[in-house]
Amino acid sequence: MTNMMSVGNLNTLVITGSSGFVGERLALRAIELGYEVLGIDLKKSPNLCCAQFVVDLSSESIASLIPRGAVVIHLASLSTDSLCREKPVTAIDANLKATALVVSATQESNAEQLIFASSEWVYPENSELNEQVETDSLDLLDLNSLYAITKLVGESIVRTTSTKPYSLLRFGIVYGPRPTPGSAAESLALKVHNGEEIRVGSATTSRRFIYIDDLIDAILKVADFGPVSADGTALNIAGPELISLEAVVSKVNQILGKSISVIDGGATPSIRNPLIDRAQVLIDWQPKTDFSTGILKCLKAMTVLVNNEQGK
Repeated sequence: MTNMMSVGNLNTLVITGSSGFVGERLALRAIELGYEVLGIDLKKSPNLCCAQFVVDLSSESIASLIPRGAVVIHLASLSTDSLCREKPVTAIDANLKATALVVSATQESNAEQLIFASSEWVYPENSELNEQVETDSLDLLDLNSLYAITKLVGESIVRTTSTKPYSLLRFGIVYGPRPTPGSAAESLALKVHNGEEIRVGSATTSRRFIYIDDLIDAILKVADFGPVSADGTALNIAGPELISLEAVVSKVNQILGKSISVIDGGATPSIRNPLIDRAQVLIDWQPKTDFSTGILKCLKAMTVLVNNEQGK
């Protein structure tokens, strides 16, 4: 490891967005490992036994809730492109104003570190295979998504206003076990399971899908060892391989013994390929879950619900 310093013991973790998919799973894992956890969201999770506070981060300060020396993990946001397009004002409040207020609260409370959840969406979509690394020069003019824009501007808010140590983590496309699909990989897997017709814009559209447990492992490593963005550079936290939509269907066909084909709409491919070499060096992290293992766990979680609805 380089440029890292262990805090020596388990911190208190303040997790915003603690009732969301990533936030709840992160909180549960942290509690299991012995961290003291404080959750903040617009609603409480019935699955968490830690202290939880209902707060609108776009209008309220959480400074009084953050213990001195805590690690603040800011996950809360309007987290899909479609929701941001439908509600642009809400997106700006939730993803930018709230981030500025969280940065301020982190400083006022004298927290140990702020971890900001950014996204691979800050990288432009390419039609051909290109490696994308944290030191790439990024331009808002290259982004056609309000969600992506809010994440890149959010990074800039943290970088230019935080006086406390911080880490900027660019998450890959997250997938994991849940009753209904939350990513393209899960949606395609469920369609294969159900024998549905699959139409996509481009079968070669590709992403580095990251399994939820691997993402949580990376976040906790950063929380324990210390900030990774002292020079203002973010850290890609993505999956081990670049997988096309066609490959997703192929892998699920192989798992289920099916032969569902992909109908390609002939659109220009969209490829994001954020490399994870820097995370391997700085936090001694690499994803452990291969895609076939992860997507099978997703299928089991989704098809329990399907089978119950169908009376099977």
